Amino acid sequence: MLILASSSSSRAKLLQEENIEFKQITFDYDENLNKNILASLYVQNVVLQKEKQFLAAFEKDFLNETVLFADSIVCIGDKILTKAKDKNEAYEMLALQDGKSASILSAFLLVNTQKRVFSLSKTTLYFREFDKNALKDYVENNLFQGKAGCIMHEGFHGQFIKKQIGNSSTALGLDTQTLKAYL
Repeated sequence: MLILASSSSSRAKLLQEENIEFKQITFDYDENLNKNILASLYVQNVVLQKEKQFLAAFEKDFLNETVLFADSIVCIGDKILTKAKDKNEAYEMLALQDGKSASILSAFLLVNTQKRVFSLSKTTLYFREFDKNALKDYVENNLFQGKAGCIMHEGFHGQFIKKQIGNSSTALGLDTQTLKAYL
């Protein structure tokens, strides 16, 4: 059985939709890393840090299991967007996306005693201008919380996507097509 080392409800839902049997282990990670690097390296470093922190706490419990670590970030140009800390930061992030594009980088690490698979995927979303009332409703109701770059592909942002390059599952936090190839 796959161990999902993540508290993400989106990742859990993606695994359920793909009929992948898993057990979710929630764990609070310290994701505060240097953002002065390429976005693709940043998201991979976060995944490696998640693995390190998880194994420090649970290695003996999951020694012979297949464990999945994952993370996603949003980047606009060279600017890395993680999770907004408050409404003001959410409004700032969303202003960067309004009528423009944003890329979601999603990395995962699949580990067991026989293999170690690292994957990095990208989905770029091109947006129409956001409706100001919908934007305010999205932020004021705290729907942005827990979302990298405040992007909610399956909700608020979905109505404003005019073009998408890449998989929806990557935009939701986990490239399930690639993952399934290694399970």
